[in-house]
Amino acid sequence: MSPRSSPPSKWLTLLATCVGLAMLMVDTFIVNVAFPAIGRDLGASLSATEWTVSGYVLMTGVFPIAMGRLGDIYGRDRVYLVGLIGFVITSGLCGLARGIDELIAFRILQGIAAATMMPLTLSIITVAFPPQQRGLAIGIWGGVSGLGLIAGPILGGLLVVGDQWRWIFLINLPLGLVAVLLAILWVPSSRDPSVPRSVDWRGLTVLSAALLLVLVAVNRGNEVGWTSPVILGSLLAGAVLLALFPLVERAVAHPLVDLSLFRSGPFVMASVSAFLFSAAVFGSQPYASLFMQNYLGFTPLEGGLAFLPATTLVAALMPVSGIIGQKLGHRIRLIIIAGSFAVGCSFLYLLQLDTSSRYLDGLLPSFILRGLGIGLVISATSYAAVSSLPLAKSGLASGTLTMARNIGTSAGVAIFGAVYLRTIESRLPERLAAAGVEPSAVPGLVDRATRFLPAETEPAGSATAAGIVDAYVILAIAGLAIATLAIAAAAMIRPRRAPAPVAPAAATPAPDPAGNA
Repeated sequence: MSPRSSPPSKWLTLLATCVGLAMLMVDTFIVNVAFPAIGRDLGASLSATEWTVSGYVLMTGVFPIAMGRLGDIYGRDRVYLVGLIGFVITSGLCGLARGIDELIAFRILQGIAAATMMPLTLSIITVAFPPQQRGLAIGIWGGVSGLGLIAGPILGGLLVVGDQWRWIFLINLPLGLVAVLLAILWVPSSRDPSVPRSVDWRGLTVLSAALLLVLVAVNRGNEVGWTSPVILGSLLAGAVLLALFPLVERAVAHPLVDLSLFRSGPFVMASVSAFLFSAAVFGSQPYASLFMQNYLGFTPLEGGLAFLPATTLVAALMPVSGIIGQKLGHRIRLIIIAGSFAVGCSFLYLLQLDTSSRYLDGLLPSFILRGLGIGLVISATSYAAVSSLPLAKSGLASGTLTMARNIGTSAGVAIFGAVYLRTIESRLPERLAAAGVEPSAVPGLVDRATRFLPAETEPAGSATAAGIVDAYVILAIAGLAIATLAIAAAAMIRPRRAPAPVAPAAATPAPDPAGNA
């Protein structure tokens, strides 16, 4: 990028980066609302459609640390602009996808572009503002993320009409052009000459391949068979690569993940808690949209509005929980335990669902508990993780924690999808048989249920509805189990000292497209 005669105003820089961030965050939450419409329109199975979420989130978990390093080396403005342009292009490709395989491929590429943008929005702002104004700037940056959390599902509901979902991606074309223009005009050039000019591509490749193999196995297990050579081979290969990853990291001078971070017990347990919490909460989110639209008959807009009480609570509580957590010091785990307990209770409440349940009595109390838990946990976990380490490692700690969250979300989507499909395939035939449906019609009705299509006649319609409720209740049991593990991990966050003061940029959690605003 050509040098400017004078640097732009720092507030214009903040505006330019926040426009890109807003587009990124809104687009993330839009997809959850469009999940059923995408499956129906493309004639895709649930196990295939969930990759439009998990593939994207996995990339945003693995790539940000490497992309942040590239920004430090080659210029934050240049790398951010490359990511932004890539995000706009891949958004257009997603909107034009002709089949589910194309959409998954384009979503993975979009995830890499998003992972390029995310860490650089914060670092650009941190460099642009002096220390005395940095907290305010980062607060505004975090507020934009919170607004995306609220606006995304609603905007998605407005843009998804019937099975027409493509505008959730195509809307990024005009918005993206504005964001690109603002970035060219108002994002100043900056880089860190002291950063070593190397990126751990080997570690990135090994970790990405390992996680993809494991997630593919979990995703395809029901379809192919859990004891099939393909599934067992994928799990074994993924496990071997995961075991090799620490060896690869020790062999490079500047690893993707600084293994010395894991010598800190509080950081390890905060990361484990964040992984499990994200798997439970954000991994189950697409299936809440699926349940509301397939069972309750909600339109996408009604489904988006249904999340509003929870998302508003999250946006209101996140800043407060960070302040309270800082005051609690070494007892910060109490907030994380309380929030994880609230999420566990949200899953526990869902166990009473039956075919008479509706939104107000069946889902809303659970959503409110979930919003309470998210609002308490996200900021507090970030603070607990980074404050247990030396200040010089706070950036690495924050990046590694975000990686744990997003990988947890991606794993959760795959796990809950496997549970949901397994329950539909095992219990729905019993429901249909009990309702007197002809045995020859059962396989087709089960297939329709796994492809987001309702039964068209009675008594198959009522039996299918009961089968969907069965699946969501079993999904809630799985969520309760994961949330319980998250509570146990949170209880083990025991700093040996009061947390040291944390720089604003490190203490504020980076927004990520898992829904972890």
